[in-house]
Amino acid sequence: MSIWEQQSNKIAEHKQKWEVQQNFSFSKTLLEAENEEEVKSAYIRQFSLPVKTAKWHDLTVNNVLFEFKYSVNFKSLDVASKVIAQTLYYIHRLFEAGEEHNVSHFIIADKDEAIIFKTSDYEHFYKSSIYDWKGYRPSSPDPKLVNHVKQSRIIESSRIYLITNEDDLQIFTNLLYQIISPNKAATKNSNYSNKINKKDLPLIVLPVILLFLGIVSVVVVQHKAELGDKPVPTKSTLEEISK
Repeated sequence: MSIWEQQSNKIAEHKQKWEVQQNFSFSKTLLEAENEEEVKSAYIRQFSLPVKTAKWHDLTVNNVLFEFKYSVNFKSLDVASKVIAQTLYYIHRLFEAGEEHNVSHFIIADKDEAIIFKTSDYEHFYKSSIYDWKGYRPSSPDPKLVNHVKQSRIIESSRIYLITNEDDLQIFTNLLYQIISPNKAATKNSNYSNKINKKDLPLIVLPVILLFLGIVSVVVVQHKAELGDKPVPTKSTLEEISK
């Protein structure tokens, strides 16, 4: 294969990748996902997350641990409690290694829902010795832990984001960037504020102009009322007065 052919193939490959990126829809990809790995891939692509993952959990980005599922119902306390308990097994391992401070938040997500939690809210769980951390696998956590997580009511006070809903996705995205990339979140919020300010500028300026014109009109009317029918002074009149 000649150099020109190699270059041509590379250009075609880049073009194909670019076209795929342009056609990517996070919501559509999630809805069409057929397994947990495809859900994880959609998140990685949408939020430009690194693909390196540890063997014992799905994904950790900066200070956030992700636990992905295919299609579950997080509105069910039983389901959510079990997934959270599974995640706590991973955080407990970090705790044993003295590295739990590396994860300030954890997120459980499936093909249409996601919940963000502060790790500190579950500190008394993953640091506790009353649970069987060795005898159970994370995917089948200690029933006692699952039950205690369920009874804690932390889940009920947490928002479940419907990721396939545009408004929920926007809020979730902003929160995620605030956690993993504060500078990026600040830039996005600043750009959003600028757009709002530019959009609202005519609404602010127009009333000010109208108010100014109104004041001028009132002054003119009052001035005319004071003058009454008095003739306007001419040049000759002014000269006579000056004499």
